[in-house]
Amino acid sequence: MKEKKLTIELSHENPLGDGYFYAMLELPAAEHEIRDAIQRARMVGREDSFRSIGILDCGAWPELLYYRLDSPTIDELNFFANRIAQMSDSELAIFRTVAPKVLGSPADEILSMKDLINCTYGYDEVMVASNIRTDEQLGQFIIENELHDDVNNIPESSLYLLDKAKIGALYRTSLNCTLTDGYAIFAGDYKPPEIYDGMQLPETEIEDWYAFRLQIAPPPTEDVSEVEDKAVWITLPMERKAADRIAQELGVGSIEECVYLDFESSVPQITTEQFGNMQDFDKLNRIAEQLPYLSPFDQMKFKAVLTAEPPVSLDDISDALANLNKYELNVYVDGDSDFFKSYLEHHLGTGFDRKWLGGLFAKDEGTRLLERLGATNTEYGVISARGGTLHDLVPYDEVQAKELTTQALTDEKLEVVEVLGQTALFINGRVTEQELPEGLYRYDLRSGEGITFATVEPYARSDHSGTILVKAPLSFGSEGYIAFDDDTSPNFLGYELTPTEFMETDFTQTEDEDMDEDETQTMQLGGISQ
Repeated sequence: MKEKKLTIELSHENPLGDGYFYAMLELPAAEHEIRDAIQRARMVGREDSFRSIGILDCGAWPELLYYRLDSPTIDELNFFANRIAQMSDSELAIFRTVAPKVLGSPADEILSMKDLINCTYGYDEVMVASNIRTDEQLGQFIIENELHDDVNNIPESSLYLLDKAKIGALYRTSLNCTLTDGYAIFAGDYKPPEIYDGMQLPETEIEDWYAFRLQIAPPPTEDVSEVEDKAVWITLPMERKAADRIAQELGVGSIEECVYLDFESSVPQITTEQFGNMQDFDKLNRIAEQLPYLSPFDQMKFKAVLTAEPPVSLDDISDALANLNKYELNVYVDGDSDFFKSYLEHHLGTGFDRKWLGGLFAKDEGTRLLERLGATNTEYGVISARGGTLHDLVPYDEVQAKELTTQALTDEKLEVVEVLGQTALFINGRVTEQELPEGLYRYDLRSGEGITFATVEPYARSDHSGTILVKAPLSFGSEGYIAFDDDTSPNFLGYELTPTEFMETDFTQTEDEDMDEDETQTMQLGGISQ
C-alpha cells in the first residue's frame, strides 16, 4: 500500500437544509477509499453538484497549502499524490526545487492542476548530486568532478589553497544550483513537458475492484519470516476451486491450511478483529460475494449499521447484510441537533414552516431522542435500530417509552382503497412500526403540484398526504418510489374495515356489482356471515 502524501477535505452542501457535510480523505487512495469519502460527504448520486475540495496537509511539499487551486477534482489530486508517492528522495528534492520556479508564488494567479501535475515530469535532464548540504561541500564536489574550467587549470598541488565555500557559492549562483534536503539540484532552465492536457489524465495502472485482499502463505514451522518470501496476494470474492488451487501451489491441501500475513478491506468497519484465521475463509468469501450487489445507498446503510452495532464476528456481519431492509437511514442530517429538528419537522405536519427551526440548537435533546429511539448518528447518517424507524413517537421518559413499544394500531375503522392493483387500508396520518399490526406493510403517499397522490414511497419526509397498509410488500426499484397514473392511483371503494377485518378478508374474489348488501358484507369478511 502506497504511503499517504496528501490530505484533503471534501465539503458538500446539504441538499435538504442549511450547512455542509464534510469528509477527510488521504491520498493516494484506492477506489473504495474514495467511494467511502464520497459517501461520508453524502455526495452519492450528486457527485456533480456543488462541492469544494480543500488541501489540509501535504508533507512532501507543505507550500502547496498556500496555493489556490483552480477547481481540482478528486481524480486529479489522487493522480498528483500517486506521482509524489512514486518519487525517489532525489526526485522529491527536484520537485521541491523546480515547483516554486515553474508554478510561481502562492500570491500569483490561481494554480491549475494541469501545471501542478506536469511539474512532476521531465527530471531526466536535471543533474543531481547527493550528500551536499553546504557551499563548502558543493565546492569540493566541483573540484573533484572538474566542473569549472578556471579551477581545472590550477595545479593539483595548489588546490588546498582554494576557498571551497566561495567556489561553491559562486557555482551555485551562476549555474542556478539549489541545495535541498542533502542534494545539489542543477535545474538550469528546466521546463516541464506537457504530459497532462488538463482534460484526460495520463494512463495509470488501474487496480481491479476487490471486497477483500489477503496475503497468504504456507504455515511456518516456527517463525512467520520463514514463509514471507512465498506469500502471495489473493482477492475476494473468488471461486473456492481457485482458492484451493493457489493453496496447493503453495504446498498445502486447501485454503484453510494457509496462514494470512496481511488483510485489506474495502469496508472500513470490517477488519482482522472479525476475520480470525483462514478457517473463516468461506464466511468471508460469502460476504465478499454479496457486496457488489449493494446499491450505493445500501452500501452507506451497511456501513452505518456496522458502525452503530460493531460486529464481533463474520456471522454478525452476515446477519447485518441479511437484515438491511429492517433499518432506516437518514443521510441528510448532520449531528444530534439537526436530527432533533428533522424529527420535529416530521411530526409538526407538512404545513409547518421549517424556518422556525433555523436558529434552534438542541444537541442535548437530539442525543436523548436518539437514545429513546435506539438510533445512532454515524458518519454516513442517522441509522435506526433494527425493526424501528427514525420517527416513532416516543415519550421523553425512558420508563414510558418501554410501555409505548407494546402498543399497536387500534382496531378502528379505516377506509378501503384500491391502489397499484391491490386492496389497501388508507389513513390520513402516519403509522409507526410499533403501531403496525403483524403481517401488514406500511407505505407513505406523497402529494405533488396540484396532485393529492403523486407517489408512494417507503417514507415521505415532506408533502405527506396519507399512509396505506397492504398485505404484500411493494418493490420500488432503483428510483426508490412509484409514481401514480390514472389506473394505479388510490381509488376509494366506499367502505371501511378494521385492520383485523382487513387481514381476514380474501380480496382475490371477484366482487359482483349486483351483489346484495348481505352478500357484499359476507365477502368483505372472508366468507363468514355475521
